[in-house]
Amino acid sequence: MTESERASTGIEGFADGTRYQSARPGYPVEAVAYLVSHFHVGKTTKVVDVAEGTGLFTRELLPFTKYVVAVEPGRGMRDEFNLQLPGIEVLDGVAERLPLANASVDVLTVAQAFHWFDSQAALEEFTRVLVPGGGLALFWNERDESVEWVEALSRAILWDVKKPYDMATDFTAILERGGFVDVEKLTFKNAQLMDRLALHQRVLTTSYIALLDAPSQRKILDDVDRVIESFDESFDLPYVTTTYCARAPR
Repeated sequence: MTESERASTGIEGFADGTRYQSARPGYPVEAVAYLVSHFHVGKTTKVVDVAEGTGLFTRELLPFTKYVVAVEPGRGMRDEFNLQLPGIEVLDGVAERLPLANASVDVLTVAQAFHWFDSQAALEEFTRVLVPGGGLALFWNERDESVEWVEALSRAILWDVKKPYDMATDFTAILERGGFVDVEKLTFKNAQLMDRLALHQRVLTTSYIALLDAPSQRKILDDVDRVIESFDESFDLPYVTTTYCARAPR
C-alpha cells in the first residue's frame, strides 16, 4: 500500500464504530501498568490518546489521570467514543496534524494505529506537541501466530496478501530515526474470549475486509469457519500485546 492508500483504508475501513467497539479486545492490565509506572502518570499528567478509535485504550487511562484528551479522524469512531466515554474530550484530527499547542502534552499514546501513519511526519508532530522529554507509548494487540490455528486464521482472512503492515515489524529504529530516545519494547500475553459469531465480528473489523462486498466477506467467513469447525462453543483467541515506550528529545 502507498501512504495515501494506507491512510484511506485506515479511516474508511473503520467507519463502523459500533462493531469495532463490540469486537475488538482490550489491553492487559500489566501493559497499562507498565506505561503508567514508566512515565509516572499521575492525576495532573496531561495525556493525549491519538487515533483512539472508540476509546478502548482511552478508558484504560482514566483511573490514573483526570487530564485525558483523545484525537480521532473517523466520524463513526468519534460518535461511538462519545457514547462510551461521555464527558471525555475527543478532537477531530490526524496524527500528522494534531489540533494541539506546542509542548502541551506530557504523555502521548497510540494504540493499534501507528502503522497507519506517515511515521516520520507523525513523529515530528509528536515532538512538537510533547513537552521536552515527554513520553510516547505505542501499543498493539497482535494475533499470536505461534499458535497453529491462529496462523491458519491469518491465512483465512488473507492477512498474508492484504496486510496493512507486517506484525513482525520492530518500530524501535523508526522511533529512533524520528528523534525519540530511551526506546523500550516489551510484550505481554493477552486473550479474547470468543464464540463463532464474535469471531466473525472481529474478522469484519479488519480494515480491508470491512471494505469488501458482501459475497467476498462471506467467502472469508466461510474459510474462518473451516479453521474453527472442531472448536467448542467458546474459545480464547490469543494475542501478543507489544508496547514501546520512548522519550521525546529534551
